[in-house]
Amino acid sequence: MKNDLTQLIEKFTQLKILVLGDFILDEFIFGEISRVSREAPVLILNYQSTETVAGGGANTVANVASLGAEVIPLGFLGDDPSADLLFTAWPKGMDKRYVFQDAAFQTTRKARILAGSFHSFRQQVVRIDYQDPYHLQEHHERKLLESLTELVPQVDAVILSDYSLGNINERVREAALALAAEHSKLLVVDSRDNPDIYKGATSITPNITEIEAALSLPIGQDLSALQEVGTRLVKEWQLQALLVTRGKLGMSLFVEDGFTHIPIYGSDEVVDVTGAGDTVTASYCTALAAGGSFEQAARLANYAAGLVVMKKGTATVSPTELIQATQEET
Repeated sequence: MKNDLTQLIEKFTQLKILVLGDFILDEFIFGEISRVSREAPVLILNYQSTETVAGGGANTVANVASLGAEVIPLGFLGDDPSADLLFTAWPKGMDKRYVFQDAAFQTTRKARILAGSFHSFRQQVVRIDYQDPYHLQEHHERKLLESLTELVPQVDAVILSDYSLGNINERVREAALALAAEHSKLLVVDSRDNPDIYKGATSITPNITEIEAALSLPIGQDLSALQEVGTRLVKEWQLQALLVTRGKLGMSLFVEDGFTHIPIYGSDEVVDVTGAGDTVTASYCTALAAGGSFEQAARLANYAAGLVVMKKGTATVSPTELIQATQEET
């Protein structure tokens, strides 16, 4: 298995992946605790620095690029400073021709404020979301549909990263599914709120909370209940595979004729889970596009998730790190 996974990773540079989705700017504002305010029972922070990185679907894009594959992002952004920062956060040389800007939209920005002191780690104390979901007009839809028609035949796989912010409406979703089927392309979906509307995708990568919300059914740590639900959903959602992430409990992979549980890689004492789901989707889809089986792709995604949650903030994983992880685990 180790050598097989290494060979998969080495094929990543030969791949081209299309990522259609909601692109977000993640902002991290760092401060040092000064004192408690006299105005209210809150901390006063002395500002230190601000960092901006790709978030949401933009983080999926960054992760695919970090793995070594060529990636093409597709979607709308606002015509604003947050969009400018997001372009800067992506790797140089990336094809950004299919990221369209419109002043009618506001680029989503998630600002996380982190506090600490000289003797302690900085912890997130509050997050401020600047978001106004897009409502695509006919001319916006036409641009996305024309781009999908052009790009899907050219790529090895398609990722849909749906954060319910408007880039993937019904017409766009149905066109992506239809084009992927028509051209026999892998299509992997990461949907924050509505995994159930992506019937016919190759695979979907929800976390356990998203499954519970979609079904209005508590599952928690009950593996037998999850096994029954996952087996049923593969058929109901017309999938080839369903990969459910379960935090410190690992991942569970469901295919038509079986079920595999994958324990977490690394420590369950994580540093930061921000963006880990994007990493999972990116590495899982890229491994599938390289010719890996669903189990091989899920195991690689599990390694990637274990690595990225040990990093602060929204982060990516390199092929070298992945290869080292696969070789080290016994």
